Amino acid sequence: MTGIARKHAAGARRVNVRGGALASIVIAAFMLIIVATVAGALAAPIPASGPLNLDPPAQDQPAPPHKHRHFPTPAPTPMALPPEVKAKVPAYKPGPIPFHDGEQLIYQASWIGIPAAQARIEFHKRPKDPSRWIGEIWIETNPFADLFYKMRDYMRESMADDTLHTSGVHLVQHEKSRLNYYDVTIDRPAQMVTITKKNHKGTQNREFIASDPWGPISGAMIALTQNFEPGKTYAFDVFSGSQRYVFAFEVERREKIHLSIGDFDAWRIVPDVWYVSDGALRSQAHGTVLWISADERHLPLRIEAQAFIGYVRADLIKIDGKDGVENALK
Repeated sequence: MTGIARKHAAGARRVNVRGGALASIVIAAFMLIIVATVAGALAAPIPASGPLNLDPPAQDQPAPPHKHRHFPTPAPTPMALPPEVKAKVPAYKPGPIPFHDGEQLIYQASWIGIPAAQARIEFHKRPKDPSRWIGEIWIETNPFADLFYKMRDYMRESMADDTLHTSGVHLVQHEKSRLNYYDVTIDRPAQMVTITKKNHKGTQNREFIASDPWGPISGAMIALTQNFEPGKTYAFDVFSGSQRYVFAFEVERREKIHLSIGDFDAWRIVPDVWYVSDGALRSQAHGTVLWISADERHLPLRIEAQAFIGYVRADLIKIDGKDGVENALK
């Protein structure tokens, strides 16, 4: 019995890491990502940068035999997208905003049918400046999941009302014993994005060149305002925590799905990752499917992702604030 318990615990830990990366794949353009993912994507460390001496050794001082030092090629700072990736990412204009001031979306994430975490997403206008949206996300694992991977994460993003352009993202990642703070500063006129990570070890910074950058929440909102069509693919350049992602979303078809809050006509959407700044997570999108309501609201309804054992699923379970579940079902 002890061996079986250990095996299940190890499997749960592996599922959480994979599910976390998958979720952040999703929120990059559709909110559900955060429900099951911040753990993986936001936990990715920012590599420390420093000068490297790449000059060859002097001729009169040959390196000792059988000792080969291989220094990694330093990434350019600031980093730009590869030209072949950048050429495939269009600039988007927002359509009608699908959310209302004060609206809250509640999601429950489960692993093989066992509830594991809950996410709350809230949208409201800034009290002293109604020309800006504030998007906030809280993610918390339940007591069962805490036994394997305790997570208490928070994200906040400010966006312009007319363009949804973001000035920056603030994230608090509190997972197990780790506590990290991330600030993503986006300067669109200068086409510059700066990511700052702070923890007990100090402060690290990375810079990126980006002509049309989005945060996770603003990227989700701009994606949800687009007109979905079967066979069409949408791509977004998104900055979340320590990484830069280029997410692509292919609209496959319309189909009916059932949630605890009702039945919905939904778009079935398959995400992909075209680029990750550390190059390590591209395969994490495989086996992931999103369902978005096939109406003018484009409500994120469900995300389902394959895991090491079974699958991870996050469902919309409640809508609070103006235009709640009653209108969502119309």
